[in-house]
Amino acid sequence: MWWKKVDFYNYFLAAGALSVLSIVGTLIIRSFLPPLIPLFYGKPEGAEQLAPAWFILIIPGVSILITATNLFVNKSVEDKFIKKVLAITSLVISLMATITVVKIITLVGFF
Repeated sequence: MWWKKVDFYNYFLAAGALSVLSIVGTLIIRSFLPPLIPLFYGKPEGAEQLAPAWFILIIPGVSILITATNLFVNKSVEDKFIKKVLAITSLVISLMATITVVKIITLVGFF
């Protein structure tokens, strides 16, 4: 159980659980989503913003990738402040990613 030796591992655990919960929830609700969803809000309005529904899994996937990167950086850094910043950043990014997924689903879902 090497992760229990990581400082602030509860933050990393919560961030990972939130991202996995977001993925599982998206897979469960996938039948209520249209084939195309608005995902790329930075592009001009219209068809350029649309992506296939399974692309919504990219958001929590990137969150898991950032959490894993911060976890490994946390293991190699000695400064306690940086370790805490990395842990809290992972949790905040996972929370924001989950909120984004929920907002998109509630915007376009057929409930």
